[in-house]
Amino acid sequence: MNNKNYTKILVLITVAVVAFAALLSAFAMWQIYNYEQGVAELYAQEQDGYVEIVARQINLYGDIAGDEFVEETIQMLDSTSQRYWTLDNSEYFLFVKSISETNVYKTFSTDTFYNTQSAQDFLATLRKGDVTHSIITLEGYKYVASGIIFEYNGTDYRLCLLTDYDIMLTNNEYLSSKLYLLIDLILMVALLAIAVIYFTARLIEARKKVDSTKKVNTELNNYIDYLDNVVMGRNQRMIITGEGKTLRLLHRIDERKVYPCTFVRVKLETENMMSFHTVNGKFLGDDVVWVRYCKDGYMLVFGGMNADETIKAIENRLPKDTVPENMVAKTADENNSAVAVYESLSEGED
Repeated sequence: MNNKNYTKILVLITVAVVAFAALLSAFAMWQIYNYEQGVAELYAQEQDGYVEIVARQINLYGDIAGDEFVEETIQMLDSTSQRYWTLDNSEYFLFVKSISETNVYKTFSTDTFYNTQSAQDFLATLRKGDVTHSIITLEGYKYVASGIIFEYNGTDYRLCLLTDYDIMLTNNEYLSSKLYLLIDLILMVALLAIAVIYFTARLIEARKKVDSTKKVNTELNNYIDYLDNVVMGRNQRMIITGEGKTLRLLHRIDERKVYPCTFVRVKLETENMMSFHTVNGKFLGDDVVWVRYCKDGYMLVFGGMNADETIKAIENRLPKDTVPENMVAKTADENNSAVAVYESLSEGED
């Protein structure tokens, strides 16, 4: 497998892991959202009960004058920075948050305060004698709002309780624990994704090294196979004869690109052919292939050397008195095949 395939695999695994992590994170966020909504709904129901209790207490006042009724009611409304009440008679505000805040909105219509679509929709759902709730937005902040319409001395009043949405969630220990667990889960998924990508990259890198080693071993084995097979299983010092065996050798060299490969032509007297091989075979060594291309000539094949290096090697290995004087060397390479070099030398070209 080449590097491009490994890179493709790494990219695919990375994309798959990141996509899985993203989906899992999205699912976790969706669960968080649903859980928040569930907690808000439970809180709103509890808040509805509180509003209903206050409304019932107001109904116990009996026949109290209007101004005194409002004052008594306001004293019951315990507003804080996180939760506050509003009271209006459908025309203008009687109480908002605190006395100072009420003075700001006094004589203004309820639309001045409940000035968002969600708040208006909430007011539209209020019913007489029945508490309703909704999530509304005012001045960029979310609130859990509960409200009821009650009648007193022939006048309809709207009583609403608003709780800061974020504060409500923050103060909910169970929800906080749930959120922390989900955050931990997201972090674990992110770490898992990073770990998978990292170890995949390391594994691919190791695989590349293994493949590289295999390639080197294959090349070495091919060369050994080439050396073993050039003489069809015989010792290198044995002489290759015959056109079939010679062509097999040449084609193996070209197919496997065992370059550079140098051919050295040696012409001798016919009676000296055997003695030259017998005397000099051991000096030249087993890495030299002997080919008898004619009755009075050898073709010596040297792998891994060019012509000049080959001539020097022969001169260094052989006794001086046995070095042939008429040696001609040519090298086969990418531009000049072994077949072409052999044919040119065997035909007498220098």
